[in-house]
Amino acid sequence: MKRFVFFGMCLSLWACLEDKNIEIIPQENKVDSVVTEVPSTNSTCDTMAISFDKSVWPILNTNCVSCHNASNPSAGVDLSTYAKIQTYVKNGKLYGSITHALGYKPMPSATSKLSSCDITIVRKWIRGSAPSGNILVDLNPANPVNPVVDVPVTKPPITVNCSPDTVYFQQKILPLLVSNCAMSGCHDAISKKDGVILTDYANIMREVKITNPAGSDLYKSLIETGEDRMPPAGPLSTENISNVLTWIKQGAKNNSCDASASNCVTTNVSFKNVIQPLLATNCTGCHSGTRPSGSIDLTTHANVQKYAANGQLYGSIVHQTGYKPMPSASVILSTCEIDQVKSWITAGSLNN
Repeated sequence: MKRFVFFGMCLSLWACLEDKNIEIIPQENKVDSVVTEVPSTNSTCDTMAISFDKSVWPILNTNCVSCHNASNPSAGVDLSTYAKIQTYVKNGKLYGSITHALGYKPMPSATSKLSSCDITIVRKWIRGSAPSGNILVDLNPANPVNPVVDVPVTKPPITVNCSPDTVYFQQKILPLLVSNCAMSGCHDAISKKDGVILTDYANIMREVKITNPAGSDLYKSLIETGEDRMPPAGPLSTENISNVLTWIKQGAKNNSCDASASNCVTTNVSFKNVIQPLLATNCTGCHSGTRPSGSIDLTTHANVQKYAANGQLYGSIVHQTGYKPMPSASVILSTCEIDQVKSWITAGSLNN
């Protein structure tokens, strides 16, 4: 029975490794399905002492090599040696497929996945330059390798008309409040400081007065100068405060418009004009100050560049397995914003 299971899994791997015309499915169009984990190859889940021979090879040998070996290379693919495996490490298809990342065909299938332990082991091995043999991986490499390589595709044009004068809740207001106000200890669903929750539209509307926008508790807390000001770590930018007031004046609608389909500029993306404001709206509410969340400070170009180089910034904003989802597990950036971050990283993460 195991022979047939391995055969099916290996056929899935070959399909994802050999498909050179992978179509990236937009995040908002994906259909969620129940995904089950394949039992871990590593019984103790040792993700600290990682080597190819003792950690990575058992994972690939168990799931793939029964079909893709030197004597019987299914479809011409031989994964029986370190050298052969390196081809799929370098082009990103190995890690992209096992994590079900956007743009890669999921492996072993759309409904089954390697265990979180096995994926973590492979990710750390690749980030540490994928050494051979029994060489232990450097878990904090000076020049970490991004485990996923982007797959170039041509996206069909879609016409979406977003009003430049409208403040959209899903793209502007919700991410702003989640990042700056709805963190642990403040206005998340668990802490609910002063009885206020700012994690979703229904709860946010409890702090809004459509008939008196400037008198809304939400707005007033942003312009306070004393200890009642929100967030306490420091005031929001004038632009962000203005967006909140404008949104309320426009009826405080639970509206959304993703500009990714039209008028989304992804060439010559500026850190100062695009990336920094994007992070200020979605991230620096948590990742700033003297005690930034996860010890990650995203207020300077040098720090942002570091997380862009090791793949953590992009992995987090696309909610990729192995990375903490950002801005939160329930909120994701628009496709346009994700494309802009990706373009900026690809161009060298410049301080432009």
